[in-house]
Amino acid sequence: MNIYILGVLLSVVFYMLVGTYAGRRVKNVEDYYVCGRNAPTLLIAGTMFASMLSTNGFMGDTAFCYGGNMTTMILINTLCACGYIFGALFFGRYIRRARVRTMPTYFSYRFNSKRIRRFAGITTVVSLTAYLLSVIQGTGILMQTMTGLDRVTCLLIAWGCITAFTFYSGSRGVILTDTMMFIFFLGATVIAGPYVFNAAGGLGSLLDTLMQDPNTPRGLLEYHGNPGAGSVMDIMLYAITMGLVWMVAVGVSPWQAGRNLMAKNEHVIFRSGAISAILTVVFSIYLYLMAVSVIPLNPGMEQPERVLIWAAFEVMPKCVGVLMLTGIMTAGLSSASTFLSVVSFSLSSDVLNLDTRNETSHLRWTRGIVLGVGLFALVLAYLDLSSIRIITWFASTIIAASWGYVAFASVWSKRLTERGAYLAMVGGFCGYLFFKLLKELGVPHLVAFLDPFFIGLFLSVILGVLGSRGQTRTPEELAFLEKLHRIPAEEAQAKEYRKDRGYGWLMVGMGVLVSVFLLKYWAIPYNRAIGTELPSLLLSLVG
Repeated sequence: MNIYILGVLLSVVFYMLVGTYAGRRVKNVEDYYVCGRNAPTLLIAGTMFASMLSTNGFMGDTAFCYGGNMTTMILINTLCACGYIFGALFFGRYIRRARVRTMPTYFSYRFNSKRIRRFAGITTVVSLTAYLLSVIQGTGILMQTMTGLDRVTCLLIAWGCITAFTFYSGSRGVILTDTMMFIFFLGATVIAGPYVFNAAGGLGSLLDTLMQDPNTPRGLLEYHGNPGAGSVMDIMLYAITMGLVWMVAVGVSPWQAGRNLMAKNEHVIFRSGAISAILTVVFSIYLYLMAVSVIPLNPGMEQPERVLIWAAFEVMPKCVGVLMLTGIMTAGLSSASTFLSVVSFSLSSDVLNLDTRNETSHLRWTRGIVLGVGLFALVLAYLDLSSIRIITWFASTIIAASWGYVAFASVWSKRLTERGAYLAMVGGFCGYLFFKLLKELGVPHLVAFLDPFFIGLFLSVILGVLGSRGQTRTPEELAFLEKLHRIPAEEAQAKEYRKDRGYGWLMVGMGVLVSVFLLKYWAIPYNRAIGTELPSLLLSLVG
C-alpha cells in the first residue's frame, strides 16, 4: 500500500466516522433536512464555499489559468463573489423567515401553488443530478490517478463515502463534513503553494519569469487574458457573462442559497456571505498563482486540468503532495454530498410529495431516496454514457436562468402572481435549454449577452410580467409576503448588527488589499516593462 492510497483511505474513514457521529444527533425531520436551523457562521460559510469550489475549481479553473486566462478568472470570481452579498441581503434572509425545508417548498408557499413546487423540484433534481454525476466521475478519476486502483474501485470508494454520511446524518452530517473538508483543503493548498512558487523561482520574481519565458501563453499577463481565436472584446464579454451567471447562481441556487435555511439566525447569513465572498476572491487568486507558476516548469501540458496534480507528484515533497491531492479529493466529496442531499430532499419532499404518517416514517423514506439517488448516480458514472454530457451542458446555470428572476421578485415584486411565476420558471428553463442546444449544434452569434443564459433569463422576465396581468394575488400569497418582510423580534439586536458591520468592513478591507496587491505586483510592473505610461497618482497610491 503506497502513501497515496493510505491518505485516501484514512480521509474516507475519518469523514465516515464524523458523519456517523452527526447522524446520532438527528432526532427529527428538521434535523435531517435543515440541521435543526441552528448552524453557526463557520458551518454555513464552510459548506457554501466547499460545495462551490469542488474539483472544478482545482482542475477546470486552474487549467483555464494555465492556458492564459488568470485575469479572466479573477474577473469572473469577483462578480461571482457579489452573489454572496446580494443573495444574503435580498433573498437569503427572507427564505429563512419562511421556515421551509427546501427551496421549491418556499416557492410553493410564496405563490400558494403545488405546480410551482413540483416544477421547481424537477429542475432541482435534473440539474443537480447531472452535477452530482460529474463530481463523482471527477473524484473517481482523481482517486484513480492518486492510488493506481482501477476505475470501478475508485468509483465505489467515492460513492460509499458520499452516500454513507449523507444517508445517515442528512444535512447535519453534510455541513459538518463539508466544513472539515473545507478547512483541510484550504490548509493543504496554503502549505503546498510555497513549494510550487519556489520551484518556479519565487513568487516575488514570478512576473519576470513569465515575461521572459517564451512558453508563456498569449495574453496571460494582460488585463483581458488569452482571447484564443477570438478578439479581446470576445474574452472580456465572456468573463462578464460567466461572472453574472455565477453571481445569480450563488445568490438563488438551492445548493448555495438553500444553505441559509439551516442558519442559526439572519446574522449568520450576512456573515457567512461575507466570508464566502472573501474566500472566492482571495483563495482563488492564490490557487491560480500556483497554476501559472507551473508554466515555466512544465509548459504545454496536454491535459492542463492536471496541472496541480502534476505539481503534487513532481514538485512537492511526498507528504505535502498527499495533503494537496487529498485536499482536492475532499473538495469533490464535499460538493457531491451537498448535491446528493439537495437532490434527495427535493425529490422526496417536492416531486414525490410523499405522504408519510409520522416523522420516523418520513426519515425512513427520505433515507431510502438518498440511497436510491446515490446508486443511480453510481450506475451512470460506471456506464460513462456520452449522452449524459448533454445534461451537464446546462447543469450549472439552468436553475439561475429558471429561478433567478422569480427568486428576487418573490420577495420584492408587488405584481408577480402565481401564473406569472410559473410561466417565468418554465420559460427560463425551456428557453435556456433550447438555445443552449442550438449553440452546441453550432448556431453562430449566441455569445456574450446573447448567451443562452441571458436569453432564458429575458424570457423568464417577459413571461413573468405578461403572465401576471389580469390575475389577482390570493390572500394566502399576500399574507406570506407580509410575513417575509416582518423582522423577527429575536433578530433585532443592536450588538449583532454591529458585528455584521465588522464583517462588512473586513470584506471592504480585503478588497482594498487584493487591489493593491494586484496593482503593485502585477499591473504596474508589467505595464512599466512594456513601456506603458502610468498616471502618477496611481504610482503614488501603491508606493
